[in-house]
Amino acid sequence: MLYTAIAAGAVVLLALLLRRRRKRDSQKKIKTLVVLGSGGHTAEMLRLITDFDFDRYGPLTLVTAATDTTSRAKAERELPREALATARWAAIPRAREVGQSFGSSVPSTLRALFACVHLIWTASPDLVLVNGPGTCVPVAVLGRLSGARVIFVESWCRVESLSLTGRIMYWVAHRFVVHWPELVRRYPRAEYLGRIC
Repeated sequence: MLYTAIAAGAVVLLALLLRRRRKRDSQKKIKTLVVLGSGGHTAEMLRLITDFDFDRYGPLTLVTAATDTTSRAKAERELPREALATARWAAIPRAREVGQSFGSSVPSTLRALFACVHLIWTASPDLVLVNGPGTCVPVAVLGRLSGARVIFVESWCRVESLSLTGRIMYWVAHRFVVHWPELVRRYPRAEYLGRIC
């Protein structure tokens, strides 16, 4: 447990070193980092970003889990050429595998955090857009600590309660978007924008 606390402290220190003062220029392109989960998370995210104004939100950094064998190919088929032309790809370790207990996910999340430091440093995103896989948590935490705006979009299948990732991201994200008005009543910081993907 002591080693976990030391590792967590080291990650926070690294993230603080990553923090850069950002001046928002309304004419400047918004460097956008997007995490593609696997399966349904990727499908939802691609529906969300396919119609982006890529002249404004770009270049994209598209992040997948190192063990995800399908999301990149799906994105390359579905995203517009203009988005892919300048996109950068990155693969990171998963913070939590499907079905992994919360307790055992702490060490794997710390490993993922360390792997994400370089990603956040080199991408230097202005916006981090994530939607549900555990892979997004370390990226979003470090993105927030580095000064990026973080937007989390909960999966449309979460009607009455938040996912584990959603319960964590509720406290990390600047904006927390849900697809069902019932969730806004339970989680007052959540935003219901109607059907967005």
